[in-house]
Amino acid sequence: MFNNEIMKQGEKIKRIRKLFHMTQEELAEGICSKNNISLIENNKQKISSNLANLFVKRLNKIAKEKRMLDIKFIADDFLQDEHSQANNFLKNNIINELRETETIYLFEQKLRKAEELIEKYNIADNKKVELYKLAADFYYYKQSYFKSDQMCDSGLEISINTKNKFEETTLYIYKSRNYIFMENYIKSLQELDMAEKLNNYLADDDISVMILYQRALTYKKLGEYDVALKYLKMLKEKYIKDKTMLLKIKMVYANCFLDKNEFKENEFEEAEKEYFEIFDIAHDDKDLLALGYRNLAELYFNNGKYEEAAKYIKDALIYSYDNKYLDEILYIAAKILAHENEDVEQYLLQALDICESKDRENLDLIKDVINELVVIYMKREDEKKLMLMADKAKALNINYCLSYAKISEYYRGRNEEKSIYFSNELIDKLKQI
Repeated sequence: MFNNEIMKQGEKIKRIRKLFHMTQEELAEGICSKNNISLIENNKQKISSNLANLFVKRLNKIAKEKRMLDIKFIADDFLQDEHSQANNFLKNNIINELRETETIYLFEQKLRKAEELIEKYNIADNKKVELYKLAADFYYYKQSYFKSDQMCDSGLEISINTKNKFEETTLYIYKSRNYIFMENYIKSLQELDMAEKLNNYLADDDISVMILYQRALTYKKLGEYDVALKYLKMLKEKYIKDKTMLLKIKMVYANCFLDKNEFKENEFEEAEKEYFEIFDIAHDDKDLLALGYRNLAELYFNNGKYEEAAKYIKDALIYSYDNKYLDEILYIAAKILAHENEDVEQYLLQALDICESKDRENLDLIKDVINELVVIYMKREDEKKLMLMADKAKALNINYCLSYAKISEYYRGRNEEKSIYFSNELIDKLKQI
């Protein structure tokens, strides 16, 4: 009853009394005077916890006698004050709804509602930090790193003011991962230094693991694979009880070898072994299996093992139905299977469609997909589809320089007017960049 409303205690008393067709005298009988009820209902007198319990018992008794409601319907906390109601509403309604929300528009609507509660009522600091960490996570996974960082800053301010070192530490780690994807690697490492300094007092093993992992990820993004592997090897010596973190460590470890693409002795076999261990551990995680098979396929492809690459990219596609990596897997599948002389146009078109349908478009992937489609249509001399790709690239405002350079070259000797047009468009785009 009144689950989605926050109201003064007196208003609640008045509304339920009228719902039960009760007089003030009936409610007050044996508890307090009618005048007290009048003062309470007009919000001129607060209700003590003892008085609230007596009212709840009376209301349940009347409900049973009048057969209007189940006796269990009115809980003991029914007459909480507004601030307690707001805290419960934030935790049990808004935060739970936010966890289930997929689209940015709906998420931001609910987030604004939560922040209105924070402005109006005395919300517990731990609930506010929980909200901002949840928001930071949401924006991070939507690739909106600046907004994620803003949420981290809001949570950090509360954590610092309340001397909550644990949450302060975790939020510095959150900030570091945002800076990785904003390509500000120095700031990422600085945030991790702050986290490590705080964790010297906390001595929390899980936080130590997170810091080492983020350091490894930062150096991997910097292309300093040997440094990244040093931190990952430190992690591999630890007992990692969290399965998700264990799989992340193994994936990044193997991906370091994949990305550096220059193997020392036994490194190819080490990467291969790591991917197979991931498959054994993540047997029930289709998203991770799809990503692992995709990476293993790319590992084989980069090392000229095309038959194995084709086999494992098809395994990736089996596990990738309706998951978040599907657009990337389809693009890699197109590159690998084209080498096996398969028609890969549909893979690329599906990848492009998925990219465009997401809340946050992956413009780099869109650029790569369009480049591949341009090559296909040039080979087929399908000028209609070639023009469609050219128009789409421009409409999406991606870096279409490579595509336009190829198209300009394609029309040289065929259609000088079009060749000059695309050459000029390429020059204009290069000036913008």
